Amino acid sequence: MSTQYNVSTLLEEPVGATREFDVDDGVLMDEGEPRHQRIIGRATLLRTKHGVLLTARLRGVRSDRCSRCLQELELPLAIDVEEEFLAGRGATTDPDRSTRAPEAFRIDAHHTLDLEEAVRQYWTSALSMQPVCRSECRGLCPHCGQDLNKRACSCAPEVDERWSALRQLVRKTEGS
Repeated sequence: MSTQYNVSTLLEEPVGATREFDVDDGVLMDEGEPRHQRIIGRATLLRTKHGVLLTARLRGVRSDRCSRCLQELELPLAIDVEEEFLAGRGATTDPDRSTRAPEAFRIDAHHTLDLEEAVRQYWTSALSMQPVCRSECRGLCPHCGQDLNKRACSCAPEVDERWSALRQLVRKTEGS
């Protein structure tokens, strides 16, 4: 159970040959402080003309903080990965393709396909930009820092003066 697979025999087989693997490993996520996130799932490797097509359905849990109240939370995450890993020189594929696609994922010289970077990219793009502990989270008071989910604070509500004309109109209508 790993994120690295030796595909030397798969590369010698005809286009269309497949291998399936269980994935249960940690993937290094670099979000300020490097840490590993456990991922589990199933991966299929399909021999293509230029290398190996990886398709995987993976899931994991990420620890984070609510963007409103800063409470710690666990975010379940499921990703579907589909990427072609190109074989390098010396493999039975087009040797010029790797120079035409510099951003492509590669199978290294030892015929090892490492899916960690692909998983990290898919995982990162699937993350919520502003995770919340629950949809009705009220967050923190911007003045005193009180967690408004636990109790109300005594700060006066801010009045946005851009709406003052509308407030006056509402008062006039209510008074008539």
